[in-house]
Amino acid sequence: MKFNKNDLQESKAFKILQKYWLYIVVATAMIVVAISSISIYREEVLEIDPDVNHVQQDTLYFAATSIDTLNPVVSSSEDTFYISKLIYNSLFDYTDDLNVQPELAESYEVNTDRAYVDITLKDGVLWHDGTELTAGDVRFTVNAIKSYGSEGIYYEAVSKINSVTVQGDKTLRIYFRNNTDCSLDALTFPILPEDQYSSTRSLINTTDDFEPVGTGQYKFASYDYLEALNLSPNEQYFGTKAANSITVNILPDKSLASNMMEINNVTCYIDDTTERKSLVADKGFQMYDIVSNDVDFIVFNTSAEILSTKEMRQALCYAIDRDEVLNDGYMGDGVITDTIYYPNFLGVSDTGDVYSYDRDKAIELMAEQGYEDSDLNGKLENGDGEEVSLNILVNSDNANRLAAARIIEDNLESTGFSVTITSADWEEYTDLIERGEFDILVTGYEIEASYDLRGFFDGTNPWNYTNNDILQLVNELDRLHTSQEYTAAYETIKEALIDEIPYYSLCYRKMGLVGLSTFEADQLPMFNDIYRNCNTWSWSIQEG
Repeated sequence: MKFNKNDLQESKAFKILQKYWLYIVVATAMIVVAISSISIYREEVLEIDPDVNHVQQDTLYFAATSIDTLNPVVSSSEDTFYISKLIYNSLFDYTDDLNVQPELAESYEVNTDRAYVDITLKDGVLWHDGTELTAGDVRFTVNAIKSYGSEGIYYEAVSKINSVTVQGDKTLRIYFRNNTDCSLDALTFPILPEDQYSSTRSLINTTDDFEPVGTGQYKFASYDYLEALNLSPNEQYFGTKAANSITVNILPDKSLASNMMEINNVTCYIDDTTERKSLVADKGFQMYDIVSNDVDFIVFNTSAEILSTKEMRQALCYAIDRDEVLNDGYMGDGVITDTIYYPNFLGVSDTGDVYSYDRDKAIELMAEQGYEDSDLNGKLENGDGEEVSLNILVNSDNANRLAAARIIEDNLESTGFSVTITSADWEEYTDLIERGEFDILVTGYEIEASYDLRGFFDGTNPWNYTNNDILQLVNELDRLHTSQEYTAAYETIKEALIDEIPYYSLCYRKMGLVGLSTFEADQLPMFNDIYRNCNTWSWSIQEG
């Protein structure tokens, strides 16, 4: 086919090209520059050389400092607690929303009134030595934990158990001591093999040379208490099998973990400090946010006349801008929840906007309670014409809570209150709480995964708050129920807490899973199980 210049000149495409040639040239140049910029960014900023291959690694490196023994029954080490979750399984485990689900249990039936649970174990669960899990192993573990006593970290939960009756190789019944303190949360301790030890005393006395044998996703390979613990994948695991191995390097101080990452001796670690974001940015690390169990919240002094009605407490909630508190007081490093319970607790979704900031709504509710700016001087007065003041108590050593208190002060003053902040050191702070010398207390707690919050409503809390109606509801979370029944119970509790509002959650703080720049975590861990889902984690190094 011959090229005809005249045909080209007469074509529609050529006419468009002729008319818009300058725009096309400019656009083309911009695309070239953009592509070049991306290439430069990848090579110079991210330090990714397109000509360098990255090789996936088959070992994850963690850091530990305080392994006293690998024996989970007698250990008091936080590191052993988390490592044991890789090696052992429990009858039940926590879901992401802190409900309980069967792990070694195949099925179960609860008797709430008589305080016992019948459990059928899964078939085909093998110990790392190839023998099969039996109901006798559960009874042996319970007896061992009880025998060791209150120094063991699982004793508090297991002490609630009265006895374990073995009814067959795979069936057992667990009796609790009473029907008011016997939730399935008590059955999340690790199960150990009876055949490995001549007696419970033998297990308890084995510490320094203890080699764990579990049913978990990883199994013991080797251990040098001065250097490292090595775990390998359990090829016989009854669930999803791991492909990567694990080395836990022993460090003199966990603060060295970030430095060890720079020489690839640590792949990732959990960081709950406020400085972690700047550290990650400075060193080019990867980070995944995890919601911690650290909740900051307001305590309303219900003994104070002005806060004695729930309507007035609700009004103050509308007057507080929690988004501002989170973003400016906590630098956005948290999650807003509807109550003081964990976000989306037991599968009940949080909206975070039950009392969305609404100054007009707050003023309206206050007026209904007899507090309004009658003389239009910008200050609220009570029925006697007296100006209304509030005192906020906060710990001076906590910068985030102090910043939150100042934002709350501004919010409440904008609705007409006269507000003062008492910022006290720890000794004075706790003394003022005990004496009830505050209207609004800004405080916080780290709450255990079992979320036994009965102490928040039974008068044993530092501020002496009692609410028997809510306490009766909360008690149901510490009785034997199915997971579905726990969810239903919390739905009722949540409605009561939102209505009565003795506590107003400010935020649940975040923590970070910090990893190397090439680290990837398909599924994240939990605050109570920091290596959970680590079989989905990966990292790579440059080849050559």
